[in-house]
Parts: sequence; structure tokens; C-alpha cells
Amino acid sequence: MERRHRRLGAATVRAIAGLPQADLVGPIPMVDGTPMGLLVPHLAPVVDGNFTATTVVDGNLTATKGELTRGTADAIGLRLRHSDRALHLSLMPEDPLEQVVFDIAEQFRCEALVATSLLGAHANMRTAFDRWTVAAIGNRMHETGVGLLLFTLTHMLRHRLLRIPAEEAIDDIIETTRGNLARIAGHALADLPKLVHDQRAYAQAALAIAEMVAQIAADATDGNGEPPDTVAGDHLLIPDGWDALDAERAATETTAALGLPTSASRYQIYDTTGDRVTSGRALYPDSSLRRLRRRLDEAKADHAVGPARIAQRLQQLFASWRPDGWASGHIDGTLDPQRLSQVVADPLHPAVLRIPWERPRAEVAVTILVDTSGSMKRQRYETAAVLVDTLARAVELAGGTSEVLGFTTASWNGGEARRRWEKAGRPPKPGRLAETLHIVYKPADLTWRQSRLSLAAMLRTDHYREGIDGEALAWAWQRLLERDEQRKLLLLLSDGMPMEASTANANGDDFLADHLLTVASTIRQDRHQTVQLGALSLTPNLDQLEAAIPRCEHADLSSVLSISTYDILARLFH
Repeated sequence: MERRHRRLGAATVRAIAGLPQADLVGPIPMVDGTPMGLLVPHLAPVVDGNFTATTVVDGNLTATKGELTRGTADAIGLRLRHSDRALHLSLMPEDPLEQVVFDIAEQFRCEALVATSLLGAHANMRTAFDRWTVAAIGNRMHETGVGLLLFTLTHMLRHRLLRIPAEEAIDDIIETTRGNLARIAGHALADLPKLVHDQRAYAQAALAIAEMVAQIAADATDGNGEPPDTVAGDHLLIPDGWDALDAERAATETTAALGLPTSASRYQIYDTTGDRVTSGRALYPDSSLRRLRRRLDEAKADHAVGPARIAQRLQQLFASWRPDGWASGHIDGTLDPQRLSQVVADPLHPAVLRIPWERPRAEVAVTILVDTSGSMKRQRYETAAVLVDTLARAVELAGGTSEVLGFTTASWNGGEARRRWEKAGRPPKPGRLAETLHIVYKPADLTWRQSRLSLAAMLRTDHYREGIDGEALAWAWQRLLERDEQRKLLLLLSDGMPMEASTANANGDDFLADHLLTVASTIRQDRHQTVQLGALSLTPNLDQLEAAIPRCEHADLSSVLSISTYDILARLFH
């Protein structure tokens, strides 16, 4: 029974995370044999079953039997799916109490990203959390200072991010502490829900909250300057072995794999410290973006192909018929219950049947991934921006969801990553030696109108440097997988194969190109066929890019864009 329970829990984690290499060793989640340390009390297994949870009661370490519930497995899977572990560890504070608060906040960010359609996962996690709450009260977690702080903050974060209020009995316990925390950290708590899709920005608010909680605990120290309750010794119900952060941090800082299900293990990343994900609007001041937006609108007018016209053509590509009620008054079909009286009054009247009524719906998400490396400056980036901006608007008008992403590096010639490698004595085959910059010009959850200024950042080339195409494609793919739309299309707009000088010099010219081939192959060979992948090349030589992405076409941007150019989606994804 124990083995079966563990296998089912591990299978659930793998399915939710989308990582075949994920596993559970006891209650500890592992990826590729590395423990994923989690300092999250509400993920502790605390009900009767097979796994062991560790608690400290009155200074004595005790072990209690507990099973890993389905809701806990779902929550762990979401953490592995939505959290960049290397980024999380790079931002992790040093103070033990701040670490716990920071980890709890990140867990609820990941749980907030679960698809609304996964009703079972929502119910499972709610049940698991309720069981933890009962167990925490039974173990008197709320009867000590640090314990009550964390118990209260956990419920506050859950309410803010998951919109699930605490039960009345819990309200009675946390009311006073919640009021005190709200006065001190209320502004940071209010910022969290709108930042859930940006882990780095969210982490800054979470770090502020963690620091405030630690300060509150420090203010309650006794005369010896020691906190009355330590994180390790307060009834936190954190499973033994989950706090394997030091070992994991060392492993992560050495190298990091891409994280795709079939990515080549030889692809390494020397240092992720300088990697960034930002919005287009954050790149430049609004005053500059407003000028760029006017320039982009003028360029669109010059090309004279409106998004409404393109949207009409896209509707045929996107439309799928879905049931939308019934059409009554037919002589064929099934009996219409609303016309039973007519059957009695006039038995010979034929039009008392109904048939299903269907309407075309565009259940499609389109991601356009734009190469914003330095070579794009020579490939009519202005016309490319017009093409992308117009396509994003047309997809929206056709009833679909559009997302526009970009990729480059955060600095030239590797930046700090390369300098650290040189200080380490230039070890051979270090892997990627650059700081990546991934840009969200238009997120899927915002309309084109809301993203107009952010999209205009494509017209300013200060951030156009070098390209790590494989990792960018994997990033765009993972974002698209999180969408609920039935159909998902991913279009890479590029001027050729990836190139980053420091990485190429240290690993060979084919290192990044091989990785792009691996990532593209992984997406195309996905047995679920979740995402359709295509490419639009801005150079006539398609051989290399076509080898990675067979659905590839060339676009000539040297003249005025025509309706044929905008038909690229129909030609690639028909």
C-alpha cells in the first residue's frame, strides 16, 4: 500500500508539473535526483497514512504519521511547473524566518496560476489546506509568537491570492494579528495578486513582506536578544528533509538544465543570476514609448492593411463549432419539451422538434516570439514591428488570444556571467555564458489596447543585443502551455540561427544551434500535440531554421506589407 501510495503521489506531481523526471522520495519532491527544498508548512503531510512529518513540541522532536494527500501532490506539481527554482534560490533571503515567509508566498503564487477549469485540483488543494489548518491548531502552532505570525500570514496570503477567506473559527484566532500585519505590510500584500505572472517582480514584494515579519518577530525578543520561538522549533509541521536548500543552491549555482522533458543534458547554463524577465513598458520611459507608439501607428498607416481585414481571414482559421443551445420549430430532431402543449393541442403539427444549435468560436491562443537580437537592426525591424503589432490586434479581433514576447541578452559579451567564469579560471565547456533578457511586449491576459505602449518598445533598439533562441523558445512554449485555450499556436519570428559570442567561443559555434534544434524537436514531438510550432524567417536562406522548424516561411519586409504577408498564420497552421 505504501509503494502504491507513493507511486500515485509521484505520478500526480509529474502530470501537474509536466516533468517526467520529477519524483517523490518519502514526502520530498525531487527533480533529476535533486531535492527541491520547500519551506511551506501547509504542504506537510499530516493525516494518517504512510509518510512521516516532523514537528517540534515543547522542545522535543517528534515524528507523526502522515499521508501525502492528492491536494498536496497537486500543489507540489504546480510549484515545479510555475516556479523558476534557480531564480527563487538566487533571491532567497539569509534569515531563516524570512526564508519560510518567502517560500510560502511563492507557493501561493504558483497555486494562484492553476487553470480555472481544473476544478478537481482546486477542491483537492482546499481539502489538503483545511487538514493542515486543523493539524496546526491541534499541534498548538498558534500558541507561540512566530507560530501565530506564520499561521496568520499563511491565511492572509491564501485569501489575497486564491480569494478563499478563512473560516469563522480561524478568524477568531488570527483577527488581532491579521490587523497588525495589515497595517504594516498591507501595501505589499495588495501588490501580490497583480504580479503573479512575473516571478521576479512578485519576489520583490514577497521579500518586503518577509523582512517586515522578521522585524516583528525580532521586536519580540527576550532580554538575551534571542527570539522566544525559533523557526526550527516552532510547531510548523515542515516535513523532515524538505529544507535541503544549501545543497540545492550549490547545485543550481554550478549548472542548470533547461528543464524541458527531453532537453539534452549537455546543455548547461553557467550562471542564471543576471537573467531577467521584464515587460516592454519597463524598458523605457513612458514619454519615449508614447513617441514610439505614434511612430508605429504612422508606419502601420503607410502599409495600409488594417487588422479588421486580417481578422476576417483569421476567423476561418480559428473557428471551431461548439454547442450553443437549441433551435426549436423543426420537423426533424428530438422532441422539444417546451412544445409539449402544442403536441396535445395539435398532434398533427410537425414543427415540434428541436436540433442542437452551434456557433463558431475561436478558442485559440497565439504567441509571437520575436528575435530582438542586434542582427535584427539590419532586417527592417520597423516593418517587423508593424507586422507583429497588426497580427496581435487581428488575432484579438478574430476572437483569439494573442501574446507577443521578445528575447535578447541583458548585456554584450556575456556580462557578469562571463566575468565570473573568467575569475573561476575559465573551466572548459561552461555552457551558456550570457545573461538572458526575456521581454513580454504583450501578455495574453491584457488586450492589445492595454499593451499599446509596451508593444512600441520594439521600435527602440537599445536592448537589441545577442540571441539565445533555444531557451527563449522553451520559455514561450511553457507560457503557452499554461493557457486554457483549446488550440495553441507558437510563431517564431527570426532572422536566422542563435548567436552569442561568449557562449560560442567557450563551447563551439554549434552549441546554441544544437540546443534550438533540441527544444524545437521536443515541442514538435510532444505526444499530446499541445502546441503547433511555426517560424517566419526574415532571411531568404531557410535551410538552418527549417531544419529546426519545418513549418517555416520567408517574409520579404523590403517593400510594403500586403494581405498575403499577413496570411502567414493561415499558411503555416492551416
